[in-house]
Amino acid sequence: MQYNTNSSALGDYWTQTFEFDDPFLSRLSSSDAVTRLKDIGFLGAIDYVRFGEQREESRQYYNRYEHSLGVASLAEMYSRIKELPEHDSRVLTSAGLLHDIGHGPLSHTLEPIFKTNYGVSHHKVGRDILFGQGEIGAEVAKIFSEYKVDIDEVVAMIEGEHDGSHAFLFSSPINVDTLDGICRAKKFADVEPNYDQLDPRRYLAAMLGNDDYSTEVLDEFWIIKHEVYNKIIYSCDGLLFDGLAQAYMHQKLDKFSAEDFTTTESTLRESHPELFEILNFANDSFKSAFNYIKSKIPELLNYTHRAPTREFRVEVNIEIKRPNDLKDRYVQTKAFRDVNIADLLAEELH
Repeated sequence: MQYNTNSSALGDYWTQTFEFDDPFLSRLSSSDAVTRLKDIGFLGAIDYVRFGEQREESRQYYNRYEHSLGVASLAEMYSRIKELPEHDSRVLTSAGLLHDIGHGPLSHTLEPIFKTNYGVSHHKVGRDILFGQGEIGAEVAKIFSEYKVDIDEVVAMIEGEHDGSHAFLFSSPINVDTLDGICRAKKFADVEPNYDQLDPRRYLAAMLGNDDYSTEVLDEFWIIKHEVYNKIIYSCDGLLFDGLAQAYMHQKLDKFSAEDFTTTESTLRESHPELFEILNFANDSFKSAFNYIKSKIPELLNYTHRAPTREFRVEVNIEIKRPNDLKDRYVQTKAFRDVNIADLLAEELH
């Protein structure tokens, strides 16, 4: 079956309502484990960076919940195109729906501090929920049990350990998680996007159908991914906002606990209003943020955190004839460097 890659024929991806006809998926999408993600931002502290007028109108779909529904919808689209049996479709789509349920407030921003001090990460919390721990985990486990879907297989799919023929949908360098996530980040951050067809379904369609891959479209996505990481996530703004939040938690660690990771951003804001006040100061004016920090919490200026850098390149000599070729054509490298809050603020002020 061929798929129409014209995004106008598909409807607007960003304003569609994600609903599932399958009662198993409908139950999961309305579970407490999934709906908690409505109050978990997508890029953490970076969400508070100034991004122009589009930032506010994008808030409605810019959270881990909408992202999870988007990933699940891409997995469901793949399942329908491939005419997969119900079991396989449920494994893939529920993996998309549940892949981020372990994320904590401010997402990846505060996770390094939680992991270092409490041994908590979104991978660990996610596994605990999926295997039935806690009240929200028990609800998820009950749904899987009632519909006789193998949770072990879903976890293997999420973690890239599945050995089935459809596993590349999650384990490939271009996968349903990154398709939605990268497009969502670029849509949110770019006042004037450089690409007219910023639709994850278009890129997924390029990966499908009788080994007929559109390398031009996939190459375009890989370029977008490079831009999102290097111009948004690892930009000076991105590193500063991440660093400010991490520095605050590091300095006020005695006021945090491991349980904070399983709450929401609203709860965190109530417990630590000063953290969000600092982010708002930085959003309004870097000079205001500097003056506030210098007078209230000068120790934050000395904080240095490990910041990753990534490079994405296309190995143009590698032809894509099968899913396994994706990892050979699309290559990324990752390194780290130390960045200091005072230096980042000084760079912004100049």
